[in-house]
Amino acid sequence: MKVNSGDVKLVAEVKETALNYGASLAGIVCAKTVDSFPSIWVGWEQQHYTRETTEIMPDAKSVVVMAYHVWDDMLELAIKQGEEWIYPGYLPLDTMTVAIKKLLEERGYDTTYASSISHKRLAQLAGFGNYGKNSLIISPVFGPWLRFAAVLTNAELLTDKPFERDLCGDCEACIRACPAGALTPYKVDDSKCLLGIHISNKEGFEQNPKWMEIEPSFTKNSHLMCMRCQKSCRYGRDKH
Repeated sequence: MKVNSGDVKLVAEVKETALNYGASLAGIVCAKTVDSFPSIWVGWEQQHYTRETTEIMPDAKSVVVMAYHVWDDMLELAIKQGEEWIYPGYLPLDTMTVAIKKLLEERGYDTTYASSISHKRLAQLAGFGNYGKNSLIISPVFGPWLRFAAVLTNAELLTDKPFERDLCGDCEACIRACPAGALTPYKVDDSKCLLGIHISNKEGFEQNPKWMEIEPSFTKNSHLMCMRCQKSCRYGRDKH
């Protein structure tokens, strides 16, 4: 990709803005690179296949990717308001996203949310970490304690190198740690994972004392999500 000095300056400004608004990591991914991968099924509540960037923005050029370090267990809280689940640990990502959209739009570029693109794939392509055996992105610094947001834009920005190291190796501590047997290497069965079960069948979940010990409820509308696979990972322990 041919890059001029203005692009380099804008990339630096984008990353600095993301970090100033709370991001722990910020990177740029080429939209064409994202679209070169096959679509994948996204489970949990979303239940859809990922889309190509050009389906969301016809002239898409780049994706700005941000990661937020979930540095305390309480950031894994789930709160139900009406029929909607809210996750306070994800709220800082909204602030970063709005800031990046505002910056790029002030520079004359179009932006939109990249919500239908695999954020884990984007994180690996942005150089944040590798896709681990626990089906989470593992950073050599922050381990699996990261949450992601992304902004799609028609600004052609200098991209970062993807993360290509294998941090897992022979380790399968996360698979052994999963209390529901939901993990096999690099794959999670969302029909078994306690996070999904608690959300989809709250009454049935609360009738199981073992599960309630793992995902305790603080009020009738809140509970702490399971972190067994994350806590078993050797990376990022000193940061959480």
